[in-house]
Amino acid sequence: MEITSERIRATLDSNPTLTLLKAYSRDWVLPLFAEHLEQVDGSVSAEWFHERVSEAREQIPEWQGSVAPAEHCRDWVEKRWLETETLNGRLRYRLSPYSLRALRFVRELVEGETTVSSARLGSISHAVRLLADMTNPDRKVQVRRIDKQIAELRKRRDDIASGRVRLATLEEMKQQLREILAMTRSLPADFRQLRSMVEDRHQDVARRAMVQGPPKADLVEDYLRENDLLSRTSQGTAYLGFSRLLSSAQTEQLRADVDQILAQEFAREHMTAAQREELDSMLSTLLAAELDVQNSYLRWSASLRRFLTRAAHGRHQRLLSLADRALHAGATWVQAEPGQRYVPQDMLSVGPLAVVDISQTQLWRDHGSQEVVVEVTEQRRTLPTEDRAALRLAAGTSARAVGRTINRLLAGRPVVTGAEVFDATPAEFQRLGTLVSLLDLAVMHGQVDVDLVETVRLSGDRATALVASLPHLVFDAPVPTKEMP
Repeated sequence: MEITSERIRATLDSNPTLTLLKAYSRDWVLPLFAEHLEQVDGSVSAEWFHERVSEAREQIPEWQGSVAPAEHCRDWVEKRWLETETLNGRLRYRLSPYSLRALRFVRELVEGETTVSSARLGSISHAVRLLADMTNPDRKVQVRRIDKQIAELRKRRDDIASGRVRLATLEEMKQQLREILAMTRSLPADFRQLRSMVEDRHQDVARRAMVQGPPKADLVEDYLRENDLLSRTSQGTAYLGFSRLLSSAQTEQLRADVDQILAQEFAREHMTAAQREELDSMLSTLLAAELDVQNSYLRWSASLRRFLTRAAHGRHQRLLSLADRALHAGATWVQAEPGQRYVPQDMLSVGPLAVVDISQTQLWRDHGSQEVVVEVTEQRRTLPTEDRAALRLAAGTSARAVGRTINRLLAGRPVVTGAEVFDATPAEFQRLGTLVSLLDLAVMHGQVDVDLVETVRLSGDRATALVASLPHLVFDAPVPTKEMP
């Protein structure tokens, strides 16, 4: 799409990223966001963030006014600098993708990053080579290209083995590391923007369905497919490709390469602790961000599907349509011929009211309280397989089941750790729900050491296994299970 001067002018006034960068309050709002929200994986409570807003405002005399921190946050939500969510009935804040982009832009200025580097040129060269193969229908040309690459790799292998190729310098290693970290830092904002697009798109589809009327039940899937964000937009297509890569064998190679980097002398002597942590958690951060987008998409798709297939919505839509027609017809009639008029019988297509004596007409009658009888019929049909599996998984990961495993292990030893309890859990129940139950029981009946970290592998039908980290949990006494649900 061509970028005209009119579009640029409109974007300067409407884009939340640009409005934040040019806002009068940016001198304290951007540092506030960077310090307390940028590195948070998820959201923070409204009460806690209001205190941080009050502390930041006290450091700047011209902003010490009568405006409450909650009013500032409400204004930032309206400007789309912040997003809100409700968890357990409590309001929480998180940075919007627009604010993340603004912070990334400022950080690039502060750190003096440049887009000119050998690593960036290598990425461009690889992307151009892939595009050349995609656009050339001649398979023989692609085969010759691969043969040439094989020959180049063999020559490079021989040169490395014979020592004719010099090793990378320390500066080249640092430049490559900066390039990797710079590219990965931009991904959380991109994922969060895609999640916001999913939510906005589904809300827009629901509003249009309210106006136009929902599709018939047999056309709901086609209607959803036509309005599918992940297949109808460039961002969605890019996300699907990225998601496929995360689920492929390349993930294992990436994990192995990261482990190799962190085991070298370069990582110990020339990388900061923050850089090592960022590189080590890179893959898990990408997987968590990808899962967050997928969960948001599935949640909103299910909600939209229920909305479109709701039986009562058809009657509600007909009532709205009739009322809209009546108001429009009345406004047009009054404007054209002011005065008292009578509505024709077929104006609203609801039929006439047969009235002989208006004094005997009762449009509504109160019959008093009604007696309601509820009859329950026994259902001898078994639950569907999916429901039975879900109930079994919920029972196997519950606090009661985990507590029984803890007590069983304590019968033969004085102390048991959280990792040992997880390993003793049947493989089908080694899920995230079991970890949550473990943490709850440790807080109530055990000991939690946040300075030590243990890792466990989650089970499940997926191409790449997920590894979860949890604090060191210790149980030295049986936990009560009778009062547990």
